Amino acid sequence: MQKRPNLFIGYKSAKAIPVRESVVRDFLIQCTLDPAVYALDYQPTVVHDERVLPVNGIVVERCGGRYAVDLLDMRPDSDPRGEALLQLAFERGCAGIIEVSAADIRAEPRLSSAREVWAHNRMYVHADDRARIVEALESEGPLELATLDRVAETRREARAVICALACEGTVELDLRLGLDADALITLGSRRPAPRMKGFVA
Repeated sequence: MQKRPNLFIGYKSAKAIPVRESVVRDFLIQCTLDPAVYALDYQPTVVHDERVLPVNGIVVERCGGRYAVDLLDMRPDSDPRGEALLQLAFERGCAGIIEVSAADIRAEPRLSSAREVWAHNRMYVHADDRARIVEALESEGPLELATLDRVAETRREARAVICALACEGTVELDLRLGLDADALITLGSRRPAPRMKGFVA
């Protein structure tokens, strides 16, 4: 019996993306938190030579254009040569194909840092906590995590608030060097209205 996929939902994807392997979920989390990635999309199948082929394709829009993602260790057995992926790249007007291995996704400290941040994805952020973080970055410019923690007086632990805001795109951080005190926090391009209590998305 085939394992039923979980669904990944992030602010950079217009629709939920089915995920069967944890390493794919980690990849999607890292893309969502990566300031260089603008959008994520998913396409389950393509038509190639009048055949419908499963592709489970992820398309990433980032600096330099749109790219189909070849998850090297997870390519479907039905597509050993990547024909479906090439067709996906053609259909979506991609500039090329990015090859990503499981080792790339599991590289530290980015893996652990991204997981730590994403653990706050569903955390409620008080409007005044959000305002203090945003105001500090607007007035001071990009700040290191330790500095922002010190200058923004939040109700909840500032680090947790910053992580939650990163999950929704209000702030951005570069996780390639980890989530230490000197991690640089900047304002994100997406600043949603404060979430209201009792509202269900």
